[in-house]
Amino acid sequence: MRRSTYLSLGLALAGLVACGPKQAPGTVPVTTTQAKNAPSWIDNEEIPDGLAAVGIAQPNPMGDKSLQRTVALADARTKLAGKLKVRVQNMFSQLNQQVTTAAAEDSKKPIKSDVMNRVIENVTRQLVDQELAGTSVRNFWNDPTDGSLYVFVVMTKETMDRALAGAAQSQIRKEIAQGEQSLDKALDKLDAAIAASEPGAH
Repeated sequence: MRRSTYLSLGLALAGLVACGPKQAPGTVPVTTTQAKNAPSWIDNEEIPDGLAAVGIAQPNPMGDKSLQRTVALADARTKLAGKLKVRVQNMFSQLNQQVTTAAAEDSKKPIKSDVMNRVIENVTRQLVDQELAGTSVRNFWNDPTDGSLYVFVVMTKETMDRALAGAAQSQIRKEIAQGEQSLDKALDKLDAAIAASEPGAH
């Protein structure tokens, strides 16, 4: 009897384990928060018409909502600056490739790497300093589970391309004026390089 009792208990426990909650393979949380009905942009901040970033700020001890908003915006703009730097690097990579090809066809010297790096650094600094202040807030959301504030900040493709072209032209002309004639063709190919470096372009 005792053996059969143990056997029954063992089978019952095995059944409980087998019937426990299972997670379907490959399933992942929809958002980074446990709150229901959280907006999808919290996890998917990519947009087809420009660059976007999500900033987050935890509640502060003073309960200052204005400060929390400021912190969230600063976080978003810092992340957007990182994406903007990548976009600038991609654009100049395209530009360098196009100018190098043209220079080889005309038997001219390619752009020196130190010159290109200097232009990239200056353009990036100019864009980050001037353009991030012009970004727009597309959405705010408060997480009811912990009080965190999320902000969705965007820079439209039109704004970004215009700023990128202006900053690049300015820096390239400055280098040409200082004797870097290898950059002459860069101005002619700038629009094509910007187009080739669009977000999502391959």
